[in-house]
Amino acid sequence: METENKSYTVTQYMRALKQKVESTPAVWVRGVITQINEKARVVYLSIADFEEGNVNPLATVPLYCYSAKFAAIRAKVENYPQPFTLKEQLKVSFLIKADLYVPYGKLQAQILDIDPVYTLGELALTKSAILKRLALEGLLEKNKALTLADVPIRVGLITGEGTAAYKDFTTKLAESPFAFKVKTAYAKMQGADTEPTVLAALEELAKDSELDVVCIIRGGGSKTDLNFFDSEALCRAVANFPLPVFTGIGHEIDRSLLDEVAYQSCITPTDTAKRLIDRVADNWNRMLSLAQNIALQTKETLVTVNRDLTNKGNRLQQKVNALIQKEAMKLSLYKGNLQKDLQFIFRGERERIARDTEGLHQGSRKILDLEKSKFNLIELRVKSADPETTLSKGYTLTLDANGKFIRNKNQLKPGDTLTTRFKDGSIQSVVK
Repeated sequence: METENKSYTVTQYMRALKQKVESTPAVWVRGVITQINEKARVVYLSIADFEEGNVNPLATVPLYCYSAKFAAIRAKVENYPQPFTLKEQLKVSFLIKADLYVPYGKLQAQILDIDPVYTLGELALTKSAILKRLALEGLLEKNKALTLADVPIRVGLITGEGTAAYKDFTTKLAESPFAFKVKTAYAKMQGADTEPTVLAALEELAKDSELDVVCIIRGGGSKTDLNFFDSEALCRAVANFPLPVFTGIGHEIDRSLLDEVAYQSCITPTDTAKRLIDRVADNWNRMLSLAQNIALQTKETLVTVNRDLTNKGNRLQQKVNALIQKEAMKLSLYKGNLQKDLQFIFRGERERIARDTEGLHQGSRKILDLEKSKFNLIELRVKSADPETTLSKGYTLTLDANGKFIRNKNQLKPGDTLTTRFKDGSIQSVVK
């Protein structure tokens, strides 16, 4: 006899399987949120296990939660003494109950509750691990080691557009007596877009070489939003930023990892603006004090210099007067000596002139006598050369027809007429 095989429809099989799955008790399951997809009535999530160093999940569980229940779970974690926000990459521990979606045969589980303590512990561990890495790399002090401008009046601002934080910060600066110049790079200051938009704003402001400081500010709001400022990427960007970065995020009791790496952590946006104003005011007052000191020292120096100049002027006047008196005495002495010298010179010159005068008188007579002797001698010579003198001595003079003296026979030729002069007359003769 053949055994009759019992057969089920797919729907009967899936419903039977669903009853089996639903009969399993609810359990706590921990993992990393890999997806959150909120619909009108249902929120779909998935959590997974990961092996360190591997981005591919070892196992994944699809989850769902009705919107009302999910809102209650979200309110639970956001109103916790240490609130946080449900987001991707967050480690959670959900109380889930297995379920099977019959139309697709999809195994899934419904979220019934969450254990905030587990997530807070994981967040603390994550935050602590990030902080440790930053410390080991020297990034907690890197931005603090930069030199803040004495007058940080050109401010780069990163905040949400149209927010109360922006208004509080800019109003506080505007109320100061200093002309702050603010360049704003807007960013999302809550939610998953916080990290990429703040990073983009930092990159934009880094291109402006005229800025003195950059401020990242956000108002109080929900404390859960502050978790986004524990981003390691943001911390590294601020730590390595080329300018001092001030943070004013949340309330006085709030502190994020971004505050740890910033040059200056302020309690509120208004406090951030006040720190800048105080910095400028301190240096302004210091400058005024220095200017006053310079003016006072200059005045004292001028008094001292004037006194010294007066003393030196008096001493110089005394020295000049003494020198003038000394020179006057010298001049008087020179004058007396000059007068004596002139008198001596004049006397000597007068004596010389007298000698020269006498010498001139004596000399002229001697010169006249000498010249007279010379004249007499010349006269004697002239008389000796006079033909009359020669004739008176018995000599004769022979002249040709032209009256020229005949000195030798070559001057004559036969037939020439000659005149011979004697002392007492003359005769003519003819040459043969």
